[in-house]
Amino acid sequence: MSPSLRPPLPLPRAALLGCRAGLCALLALYTACAVFNMRLGYQGNESALLNALVWNEWRSVVLWQVGRLLLAYSLVGLVSGALFGLAVGLRWPRRGAVLWAGALGPLLLDALLVAADMAQHPHLYAATLYGRGGAWAALLRGLSGTNPWLFRAPALLLVLAPLVALAGAALRRLRVAPRPGVAAVSGALALGALLFGVHGAAQLRTAQATRAPERPNLLILASDGLRPDHLSGNGYARPTSPNLDALMAHGTRFSDAVVQLPRTAPSWATLLTSRWAGAQPVRHTLVDAAAREARLPTLATALSAAGYRTVALSDYAGDLFSRFAFGFDEVQAPGFDFPGLIRQRMLITHVALLPFTALVPSLFPEREQFPELTDPSPLRARALDALGRLDARGEPFALLLFASTTHFPYAAPWPEEGRFVPEGYRGPWRFGATPQMEVDPQRAPAGPEDVAALVGNYDAGVAAFDALAGDVLAALERRGLAGRTLVVLLSDHGEHLMEVPGRGQGHGEHLWGAESLRIPLALRLPGRVTEGRTVAQRVRSLDVAPTLLALLGVGAPASFQGRSLAPLVAPGAVQALPDAPALLETDVWFSDRDGEPYQRLRLPYPWVYETARVEPPRGDIALKPAWEETVERAKHRGLYWGRWKLLELPTPAGLQLQLYDVQADPEERVDVAGAHPEVVAQLRALLARERVRAQPSAP
Repeated sequence: MSPSLRPPLPLPRAALLGCRAGLCALLALYTACAVFNMRLGYQGNESALLNALVWNEWRSVVLWQVGRLLLAYSLVGLVSGALFGLAVGLRWPRRGAVLWAGALGPLLLDALLVAADMAQHPHLYAATLYGRGGAWAALLRGLSGTNPWLFRAPALLLVLAPLVALAGAALRRLRVAPRPGVAAVSGALALGALLFGVHGAAQLRTAQATRAPERPNLLILASDGLRPDHLSGNGYARPTSPNLDALMAHGTRFSDAVVQLPRTAPSWATLLTSRWAGAQPVRHTLVDAAAREARLPTLATALSAAGYRTVALSDYAGDLFSRFAFGFDEVQAPGFDFPGLIRQRMLITHVALLPFTALVPSLFPEREQFPELTDPSPLRARALDALGRLDARGEPFALLLFASTTHFPYAAPWPEEGRFVPEGYRGPWRFGATPQMEVDPQRAPAGPEDVAALVGNYDAGVAAFDALAGDVLAALERRGLAGRTLVVLLSDHGEHLMEVPGRGQGHGEHLWGAESLRIPLALRLPGRVTEGRTVAQRVRSLDVAPTLLALLGVGAPASFQGRSLAPLVAPGAVQALPDAPALLETDVWFSDRDGEPYQRLRLPYPWVYETARVEPPRGDIALKPAWEETVERAKHRGLYWGRWKLLELPTPAGLQLQLYDVQADPEERVDVAGAHPEVVAQLRALLARERVRAQPSAP
């Protein structure tokens, strides 16, 4: 029978044909992604040991993730194929037309959504596409800086058009026509509900604004790896931080706040417990379950005991808040475990599916763990929701907001993405960079243009965090909470960005310079914190928790080792505090083969693939017990004291001592230990005495 003489397809048949075509199209995409993109490396680091461990001991996780991915592709193909097949079947009820629509419609929709996601988050696709070079790299460069709605809008229309066609056909078949009277009544009811809601919201805001003053709230705005010298309000040339600049200008800022151990988990442990690493059990990043689950007095527990509702919100870099017992009443943060790493590494290679996982993120929670996806938008939504809930309780609250946009790989989303990268740059760091644990002998060393791109991507992350902070501060103002909320700006550590030769990129591997050790610290609380003051005296992260409690009128736990800085911020004359030693130390070294200068000045031990283990039952990653003593003995240590900085570096040839005059040499370029042996001896004695406080037996 001639195709033109065949009877038209019934709609159920068209739906089935569309499902079949869409399923085949999406399974073809799955196969292409699985064949061409499958890699299990983490942030650009791969290892045969890792691959063998994954397949030999975690095969069930791999197979389960394959099943989940296949199911997700199948559902997208079936639903979208049916949608386009039905829509075409209404107009051209022929088998061929329906099959083509069921296959090409989902593919076109996927292409538009992928293009939009590439424009929004090009870093998410850098490992699988930009690293290939050629046309793929050119595509990603071309989409970078493009408004994602140039692709989302056609995708939305592509979905709406068949839905409208199907709805129209259903109405025609049911012969349903809207009655003017019914429409008018419905409109009046909708308008009345809208006006009632607006009136109620206005009354609620008025009630909130006129509510009797209570104890101040606490809002901590923090971003991982945020450097104070990259904030425009601190003199940085680029306009990275207008909202944070205003916050600092209306409060007191500290120009020299330093951390003890520049890695996220141990630094936050010191910030929250006000105890040196060692006096509290988080001595390094890869601690075991006993250290993670240790319940200690913290800033959060002190505030909870005083009647505060304490909440910690974070994205990718803040997994520690979900894994460590810091005492918050509510925590919303992603996890970090080996099965999760496997799932996220497998998911990120499926570029055709990534946009759909953003539509229903709960189906693939590992998406929140992507280090390449530090878009603060989800965190912003959760923060605004938390503010509303906390404000409605009518009780004092403490909200800690920890963002990841300034953490490597420095993956700011559109519109900040690429904003500060030199125009025309086509090198390997166009879409971010991560510290490499193993030097690639075929790769050319980084040049000035690469460093400029690295810094540009980092500065875009600063701008993205600033926008997040601005939205949260604006919400605080709208709710009438700004005048009675202690707002704090800080970070867990800084970041080396290869601007200084020999200091590399990242944090935690060495103690040279101040780039990874210095953090922003600013406080704002009208009436209790001086406006427009800058404190030049060096302060320590150890002192943050006692200071916040003092300003809130809450007693500090007896276990706290830090001191309150409230006298430095109180209105009136500045009350100077005596200098206090600021301890310094390195973390676990993840690599023994990255080629960085610190490798020549350290006691050797293998890289993390050999020194770490995966703990049952959840798959947490921890240091093997056999390496604990070696790691502790090998750490570089030191302290700041007045104008001096002392470093003790255990090496295979013996202990090497370095001394820097940070007043005369703020960039710490010249070791003056040989010229000041008496200062070295004095500081070594002080370091030995202070380290006694950093022992588990310390009170």
